Amino acid sequence: MLIETKKLKDIATWMKPENPPEFPEALQGIFFMDGNILPDYCLTMYNSEWNANQRTLLLRIYDPVVWTFHSSMAGRMLLYAVKFSRFSYLFRFSDAALQHGHITPIVFGLSVPPWLMDFLIDRDPNTPNGDIWDRRNSFFGRAPEKGYTLRRVVNKDGNPTSAFPDFLSKVGSDCLIIAQE
Repeated sequence: MLIETKKLKDIATWMKPENPPEFPEALQGIFFMDGNILPDYCLTMYNSEWNANQRTLLLRIYDPVVWTFHSSMAGRMLLYAVKFSRFSYLFRFSDAALQHGHITPIVFGLSVPPWLMDFLIDRDPNTPNGDIWDRRNSFFGRAPEKGYTLRRVVNKDGNPTSAFPDFLSKVGSDCLIIAQE
């Protein structure tokens, strides 16, 4: 596995799709996990598998240049754990407008049952284009609690959004990625 250190201020230049995606615009671009307590910063859904009929998206976090991790020992440990477990997320949207969905973690190829861990994602109704999403977490069947806010920081055209300066003020200068070998 090849790990690279990248500059977050330049994320629009190195975290971009190899082939333009064929999935909804609301899911395109680069998103910042604002308020996430884990040592990771950003994600892109490019290079994921979108099934329009089932409204599902399979995001393999262990794929190259899909997820960024803190440039720290904790970030490096999370990166190795993600790669080792082949950690993925399966997004299942409950409506055609992609307003609400559940995210199922997949570890070692096995889906984590929702009674154990259920992640919810809801698009902010004030940003119909998908710039802001609310991520909530439910563990052991309990009521969902606030996780973090997913904010688009680079749009589908590779341009920074208005959230980009705030993003840079909240992160370190560098991040780790799983790189192309």
